[in-house]
Parts: sequence; structure tokens; C-alpha cells
Amino acid sequence: MKNLFLSILMVFAVTVAMAGEKKDKNTADAQLNTPIELSGTVIDQTTNEALVGVKVALEGTDMVTYTDFDGSYSFANVKTGTYDLTASYVSYDKTCLEKVSVNPEKNQVTISLKSSN
Repeated sequence: MKNLFLSILMVFAVTVAMAGEKKDKNTADAQLNTPIELSGTVIDQTTNEALVGVKVALEGTDMVTYTDFDGSYSFANVKTGTYDLTASYVSYDKTCLEKVSVNPEKNQVTISLKSSN
């Protein structure tokens, strides 16, 4: 009887442990597939002033946006991953930030442009 009780207890413990592991895996998979909003600002490297109308592109996708009056930009529905982010503006050197990691914890990127004058 004692052996039967211990066997049932052991099977129950293993079942609970495996169910918890599956739930953690499902949660991680859901976070990887959840679209993220990638946003940030573009500033002048020398003055730290916001730049208006800068073209910002998410390389490897067809996503392109322009900064608003506050120098802010955003991309909606970005999948978790690593991207190259480029910014170009008249009278400034084109800047490419390579291998920018995008995930729910890191979704803000400031880009600093250097004047070409």
C-alpha cells in the first residue's frame, strides 16, 4: 500500500512539473510572436536637437517612416528579432544602426545624425 501511494505521488509530481514547463514554453512562444511597436527619436549629434522629417527605414522589411515635429518615429507590428535601422536626412550623413535587437523589453531606439557640413 505504501509503495502504491508513493508511486501515485511520484506520477502526480512529474505530471505537474511537465505541465508547468509546457506553460512556460507557450508563454515564451507567444512573446516571440507578439507584434511590437518600435519607436524612438532622431537627434542632431552636436546639438541634441530633435530633427523633423528624417526618413527612418527598417531594413529587411518594407517599413519606412518619417520623424514628426518632436523628432519621434514609430513602427507598428514589428516582430521580435534583429534588424538594421537606417536614418537619412538632407545635409546629414546617412546612419545605419546594425543588429538592433527588438523585443518587448527593448523597443526604444535613439538615432544620432552627424551634420555633413
